[in-house]
Amino acid sequence: MPKDVRGQWTIFQTSGHQVAMNVPAQDGDGTFDGATAQEHYSGNGTITDARATDTELVFLIGWSNGARGRYTGRFDFQGRLTGVCYDEAHPTSQASWYAKKGANDLFGPYG
Repeated sequence: MPKDVRGQWTIFQTSGHQVAMNVPAQDGDGTFDGATAQEHYSGNGTITDARATDTELVFLIGWSNGARGRYTGRFDFQGRLTGVCYDEAHPTSQASWYAKKGANDLFGPYG
């Protein structure tokens, strides 16, 4: 059974970027559409190619500035989510990240 990832998240990247993410709905197989993201420098983003399993979360954010970030994360035995992300145009530009659920009020309300 996939982890329930619905709700608001904040992703903290080692690059210093913080991404606010909202997952309003999730299908029974763990896929989700209609999720949104926001980041101070990249602007608003749309999340696609997204799926959660019982151990992993993967998704792609297409940013309004044209960048596309690929995120891969794993849930540890306590349910914490950590991972690696990279810019698809520059795959060597990578960062580690961790996420907190219910903590994305950093930017105020968004789509």
